Amino acid sequence: MRSFLLAASVGAAESLAVDAHYKSKKPAVQALMESATNMLKDGATPAVVEFTERTLEEISAIVQPAIIEESVNDQRFLDNLYSQFREVTSTLVTSNQEVHQLNQEEQALSAAHQSCRDDEAVKCTTKRDCEIELYRLWTEWVVKEEELQEIHARIDGHFCPEGTNGTTNTFRVTATDLMHEYMICKAEVDDRERDYDLYLPQCRAAHDELNTQSTTCNGLMTDLEEKACQHQQKITEVEATYQDDYNQAWSTYNCATEEIMQLENDRKREWTTLQVVKCLLRRIHEQNGAPCNSTGQVTAEIGHCEALHGSQHVRYDEDGTATNYEQQYHVCTGEGGDPRLCLNYGDRPDHLPFCPARDQVVGACRPVAQPVPCDGHWHDQQIAVLPAVPSAPFDQENPGCNSYPQCTACDVIEAPPPRSYDSCPGYTVDGCARDGEEGEHPLTYVRDVDGVADVRCCSIDGETCQSRGFEGGVAYTTPGGGTHMGCYFQVTYQEAMTVCHAAGMRMCTSDEIESCCNTGCWHNHHAIWVDVAPGDRQD
Repeated sequence: MRSFLLAASVGAAESLAVDAHYKSKKPAVQALMESATNMLKDGATPAVVEFTERTLEEISAIVQPAIIEESVNDQRFLDNLYSQFREVTSTLVTSNQEVHQLNQEEQALSAAHQSCRDDEAVKCTTKRDCEIELYRLWTEWVVKEEELQEIHARIDGHFCPEGTNGTTNTFRVTATDLMHEYMICKAEVDDRERDYDLYLPQCRAAHDELNTQSTTCNGLMTDLEEKACQHQQKITEVEATYQDDYNQAWSTYNCATEEIMQLENDRKREWTTLQVVKCLLRRIHEQNGAPCNSTGQVTAEIGHCEALHGSQHVRYDEDGTATNYEQQYHVCTGEGGDPRLCLNYGDRPDHLPFCPARDQVVGACRPVAQPVPCDGHWHDQQIAVLPAVPSAPFDQENPGCNSYPQCTACDVIEAPPPRSYDSCPGYTVDGCARDGEEGEHPLTYVRDVDGVADVRCCSIDGETCQSRGFEGGVAYTTPGGGTHMGCYFQVTYQEAMTVCHAAGMRMCTSDEIESCCNTGCWHNHHAIWVDVAPGDRQD
């Protein structure tokens, strides 16, 4: 018997000593626990007592440091994954430099366009004033022409009527007066024509200058519209990239957190069991191999060690009676524990804030969509502020100018919908098996990233389960009339993990989920997200 125990103990110790990183040591630890219990019960030879000393040394010097190293490596791995959010921020900061530059270019074009339209308005006024004055000169010329035509008609009537005698003195005197009036009026017509002809080039120049100015301004307007479209397109791209990077980083971290929570639980259990084993081995050493006097004494010794180093809240007397016992040990803080065994899981980082203004797209903030050509905000900001252009009806008192061209809309700028990432497989169990017939509650593999189910969470140690009271959940009234608050229904696997991790919990395994029955939100009757052992997962 003792040779068998020694061989079993040696095998367990060696298995623990050489076990590799991230591999559960539960079989070896359990074998060592059983061996220590049997040695305490049956006693041990001096060789076994000597072996217990070596085993204690190996547990303290090799096995437990290996467990701590695994935990430290997992924490480092989590921290490295969490640093991806800093990369997301860094990428955004770099992209914002492009957005900021495009905004400056757009604002510069806007200012240039505004200034150009102001100059255009001046040239419009000059052209209008010139045309009004030209019309006045033309009107005076026309009036004098009409006076001249009237005089001409009188002369024609004087010389041409039948029966007149053009040789009389009266005729000659009258003709002289008419011709004198004609010559004076003709000189005035010539003056008005000359004034008109001299002023006309000035108006043609004003017209040409306005057309040239309008062409320049229209070109600036086109450039401004194109730059505004580029600016908004970049904002859309930056926001889409940020959302995509954030979702991918969170999905990866979420899945790693779920996996490492399971590993942390295994390590804690192994550490606790090793502490109990060390306690029992010390008792064997103290008894120098002498067997316990009774089964009750063995039970009491085991209970004592478990109460000191495990999660039990009771102690066992020698007769096997359980009595209340205040817990004294926690794997991360108690005597013989190590804080490195309890990992720090970062909370989900809040989304970065939106930038306060278009001119402040600097650093770690998300640029906000800006007005684009042809929308109402664009008109208010870029067109309504320009000088008013004369409007119809046009006449000699209201000459027209060049109207502003119609806006040219951007190509369709649509932000792609947020993309979901599936970095780890999801499984569902249909309610609680105890509530139905055998085979009615299968474990179902769900690869679709948009697949949905309800949420139940387990503590990291797997001792407790929670179905309600989650932040952000909804109220649910059960068929019996009770109201459960903080329930989550029909969410994706990633969303379910987020809910659990935010509560400091993890997804329940398919084995643990049965302990969650009747814990609220009527989830017994719905599909529930669960986790499974890595070796049992489907690809």
